[in-house]
Amino acid sequence: MKLFLFILSAVTALFIQGCGGSSDNDSKDPTSQTARYTLDFDSDWDAANFPTNYPTNRHFSGLIGLTHNAQVKLFEVGQTASAGVISVAETGSKSTLESEIGIIQNNGNSGHTISGNGIPATGDDVEVQFDISQDYPLVSVITMLAPSPDWFTGVDSVVLFKDGKWQNEVEVQLWVYDAGSDSGIDFTAPDFPISPPNPIYLLTTLRVDTDFQDGVQYQTKQHIGTFKFERVD
Repeated sequence: MKLFLFILSAVTALFIQGCGGSSDNDSKDPTSQTARYTLDFDSDWDAANFPTNYPTNRHFSGLIGLTHNAQVKLFEVGQTASAGVISVAETGSKSTLESEIGIIQNNGNSGHTISGNGIPATGDDVEVQFDISQDYPLVSVITMLAPSPDWFTGVDSVVLFKDGKWQNEVEVQLWVYDAGSDSGIDFTAPDFPISPPNPIYLLTTLRVDTDFQDGVQYQTKQHIGTFKFERVD
């Protein structure tokens, strides 16, 4: 009898394992008021994918953004960038944008600031964790391409609470944007300030200057990278 029970237990365990068992995400309440996510930024910006004038010291500035509601946007194509977004795009500095995010929070339209490391010249990815709530279910994060005149990448208003539940995983391909504040034409161009700034647009330059057209590699349509949001709690 004991042998039969042992065999039955082993078979049951194998069946559960074969079916994948219960994933970690299955134990999380999909309708909870709050959640915690990891943002994994994976870069595809290298000399093989973007060879034209590829900078040997290419890197990305520290990640900066927020969780928010639909009343605000961090950036939008066709609209003028805020001073904070321009500061990130031109220098990688977060301080001005952090102050702007603080104002958004004081106005009741943002829950949490998201701030993390960038990707160094020798790296290809970086992670940051953040908390989010149903009251502020949207996520916006940016980072500067460096070196560059005023070019940045990121996401605006990614929805993590959708159809009444938290999304376990959301992956977004990244476009490259021109902040409109500098008219430099390639990665290492000297400063050519534009005052007042032009609206934000998807980066497009002459083929001899860079590989970008409408924010992606002009031949292969390769994106510069991806943001993957994965729920961890």
